[in-house]
Amino acid sequence: MDNGDFSRERIEGRLRATEERFRLAQIASGIGWFEWNVTTDELQCTPPVATLFGFEAAGQGRSFAAWERAIFVDDVVKLRAAAETSAETGAYYAEFRVKHPNGSLHWIAGKGEATRDDSGNRWIAGVYYEISERKALEARLLALNETLEARVADEVKRRQQIEDTLRQAQKMEVIGQLTGGVAHDFNNLLMVILGNLETMQRRLSADHEVQRMIAAALGGASRAAQLTQRLLAFGRRQPLAPEIVSPNRLVASMSDLLRRALGESIGMETVLAARVWNTFADSNQLENALINLAVNARDAMPEGGKLAIETANCYLDEAYCQLESDVTPGQYIGIFVGDTGSGMSSEVIEKAFEPFFTTKEAQGTGLGLSQVYGFLKQSGGHVKIYSELGKGSTIKLYLPRHQGAAVADAPQHDETASPRAKPGEAVLIVEDDPAVRDYTVDVTKELGYRVVDAPNGAVALQLLQAHPELQLLFTDVGLPGGMNGRQLADAAIRQRPGIKVLFTTGYARDAIVQGGRLNPGVEVVFKPFSYSDLAMKIRRAFDN
Repeated sequence: MDNGDFSRERIEGRLRATEERFRLAQIASGIGWFEWNVTTDELQCTPPVATLFGFEAAGQGRSFAAWERAIFVDDVVKLRAAAETSAETGAYYAEFRVKHPNGSLHWIAGKGEATRDDSGNRWIAGVYYEISERKALEARLLALNETLEARVADEVKRRQQIEDTLRQAQKMEVIGQLTGGVAHDFNNLLMVILGNLETMQRRLSADHEVQRMIAAALGGASRAAQLTQRLLAFGRRQPLAPEIVSPNRLVASMSDLLRRALGESIGMETVLAARVWNTFADSNQLENALINLAVNARDAMPEGGKLAIETANCYLDEAYCQLESDVTPGQYIGIFVGDTGSGMSSEVIEKAFEPFFTTKEAQGTGLGLSQVYGFLKQSGGHVKIYSELGKGSTIKLYLPRHQGAAVADAPQHDETASPRAKPGEAVLIVEDDPAVRDYTVDVTKELGYRVVDAPNGAVALQLLQAHPELQLLFTDVGLPGGMNGRQLADAAIRQRPGIKVLFTTGYARDAIVQGGRLNPGVEVVFKPFSYSDLAMKIRRAFDN
């Protein structure tokens, strides 16, 4: 053996060792070498490539087509397209999925270079390696990104809803301040007009020719008072006197009244669900809301039609409440008013609750639905319109469920009666507006009461001290001189324990209202009040 042979053996040994280390490195790293004759489709590769494809040995299948059976069909097309592209670019890269015989799914990436031999055959030589973990991480990152995007979108939507609610609240506050400021003075004016017209009506004979003009003037002034109340309702400034209400009983008791309001050409049906919960609401305002809806339905059916009023127990879930502003999930009673009328477009629905918006041209005030909206919101409820042009409308009213005792039958009162004073009963009237005070004094005397009057709280307390016979304090809530009606009442009770108190106001102020509701035990008659209203309220205040 010469030195040359010895050197060759050493070199060959080192080469075999290097190849073995390279083979082990491939196995350990999961990277395998391949050489693919794209022209003839022959394939040569190392064992790690066979392992990546789910085969036991590299010799299983001598063509690339035999290996493609393990590749997802959609990915085979991409793999072949990458091979074709490499002929032009000289670089080969592909990502594809393979399914092993045991059913496991693996992501594989191939990277190499494209060449052409002297015979014109195209070759791709390179490596294949597994990228399943990377793909799983990418999928998790993608899902996380989608989740974050969804959360961002939800947050943007939530912020938009908050901004919309804030804008609505600001608008409501402006309207409330405007109507509240106007209502006090306007109702005082109406009080004088209506009161004196009523007095003239009572004192003139029934067949007097002026009676017709008085009746017309009373009708106009009453409509003006209703407009003021509707504005207060929309601005959530009307005082509510809530009580336990059975929706079924209320709707049933109103059926005859609603049928008369609808007329003969419109049929009405009530569908009252069994065991409908009670609610805690102002029954008079709820009745007004239903009358408003019935009148609107009648106007939408000039050729006749049908109106249905349905009651139901409802649950407004979080998914619904996320889509609607200013409503919280929970149990509600539902009163649904549906008609077969002309319906509303989406543009009309969007503006329907805005004050002064109307589709009735000259005959509409645009305050009917806004009053319904204000009452429902002030009562912690919700209202929703469902309508299509030519397919009628359904307006759904929701009021919170009341968890309490059942509704007792209310005592019946003769609303037309004007009860008079009993012997010795005396009233202290406190009112800063001279015209309103003069009218109130005259009417109270006409009812048979002894009367003392004062323009403010300070004078009233002096008169109360000087006249021990006074048993009832009848005071306006808004008084000048730094003492409002509530403060005067408190001082009067301290000075004369047991004295009765009756309030009056053209605009319910915080002095007697909390959270939109009258304080417990408060008796009030709202301006502009009628002769019979005042008679009944004074009598009730004395008798309670």
